[in-house]
Amino acid sequence: MKKTAHLLLLSVAAAAVASCSENTEFEENLPAGDGEIRFQARTEHLARRSDITTNTLDEFYVYAYTGMSSIPKIFMDNVTVTKTASNTWAYSPLKYWPVGAVDFFAYAPEGWVGSAGPLEPVPYSNYGSDKDLIYSVNTGNIGNAGEQNAQVILNFRHALSKVTVNLSSTNDNLTVKLTGVGFKNLYAKASFNFPRATTAPGMQTDASTVGNWTDLNTQYQYPIFMAQTLDEAIDLTPTPTDLSNTPLGGPRYMIPQPLRYESEGSGADNCLVVMCSVLDAKTGQKLWPNQNTPPEDFVPGSTLQDGLLKFALSSSNVTEWKPGYHYIYNVVINANPDMGAIDFGTPTVDTFVDVETNY
Repeated sequence: MKKTAHLLLLSVAAAAVASCSENTEFEENLPAGDGEIRFQARTEHLARRSDITTNTLDEFYVYAYTGMSSIPKIFMDNVTVTKTASNTWAYSPLKYWPVGAVDFFAYAPEGWVGSAGPLEPVPYSNYGSDKDLIYSVNTGNIGNAGEQNAQVILNFRHALSKVTVNLSSTNDNLTVKLTGVGFKNLYAKASFNFPRATTAPGMQTDASTVGNWTDLNTQYQYPIFMAQTLDEAIDLTPTPTDLSNTPLGGPRYMIPQPLRYESEGSGADNCLVVMCSVLDAKTGQKLWPNQNTPPEDFVPGSTLQDGLLKFALSSSNVTEWKPGYHYIYNVVINANPDMGAIDFGTPTVDTFVDVETNY
């Protein structure tokens, strides 16, 4: 961690998203050789509110092209594919396998891939940061029409990085009253580029099968949690508070991007900013912010006269956010250097002064 204080601890865990046993395959028992194009879909597992998983995926959208090796010709134009009550995937009008290979590009939820389709960079604005985006590619399909249940199998990847923040305090002598949390200086706009290779399960380490983001622009300050009243302020405890579970909080789905570090929260740093006050747990006396706090770390007009703590989002093991990874920031707030804690140095004891009397 880049904070040098003995009182603030920030740890980051990055979990790669992988397919898991929740994935369910959907099949149709249809006669062989009918030539119809059918779909089977699954997505990598992220078990949290707002995540798209195989079991929550009810609808996706498909572009398909022939002639990809020369001049691409559109074959399916943003077709809606919907899960039926019998766990099969239906779309209309039904398409049949043409001569030659077909490349399929799919995505969900609706709308983030525009009418220009997936063969060009897809512009995206991420101000809400509360929507999980998934994509899938399956190339070189020739139908296998003579085989029963020939299907286009789509394995979806997550296009964004997922970020969760947990906060706690383990100092029983202090009350840390949390009123706001946000991200600073992160890019809110970029363009997504679909891969041109099949996104098969277990191949996320192959860069050719992972979509990438380019043209990152427009820095934005992302709110994660903001107490609207004093009643909504959170007193931190030794049990971490997952802001995903707060009324105004939630996991953030962020544009993957490099993380800049310059000077512990100033300048162009990518930071986690915590708005809070630190009180004496027994007396309720305000300990921070105080007269030692720099002016830029005060929050003018806040009800509690709060201060700002800043934590670099980059670390020794995380210098960028990658698509399909879940980054978990664990922050422990136990004091602040501005509080001027009373410390005791090495004590000394005067020696006795010898007064000798001789008779």
